[in-house]
Amino acid sequence: MAYKLMTSNGVYSIIKDNSLTIPKDLGNRHYQEFLQDVKNNGMSIVTGADVVTPDYKYQRLNESDGYKSFGEQLDMQYKNNGSWESHIAAVKSKYPKTNTGSTTVAEIPSWVQEEVDKL
Repeated sequence: MAYKLMTSNGVYSIIKDNSLTIPKDLGNRHYQEFLQDVKNNGMSIVTGADVVTPDYKYQRLNESDGYKSFGEQLDMQYKNNGSWESHIAAVKSKYPKTNTGSTTVAEIPSWVQEEVDKL
């Protein structure tokens, strides 16, 4: 058996053997089973949540300090005061093409051990 932690908007759930999603809820029997399995087998059966760093394309288009809207860029070009070129250069500098994105695994949060210790 293996467990993978998942997080969405700060709310944790647990995936068991890549098939069963278990909510973090003390009233749920599968969550109780998860805690008991960790107590019996140790933390080695638990993997932290994935941490995804988006690539430069996503960041340039979707971050708040990325490219301005199409209309705003057209307005910059129309005014022809050099602001469009400096805006594009600043975004490309902040999010270089070398940022290809990555996925890492987070540490297992302390609440897992704290819950297991309560058993």
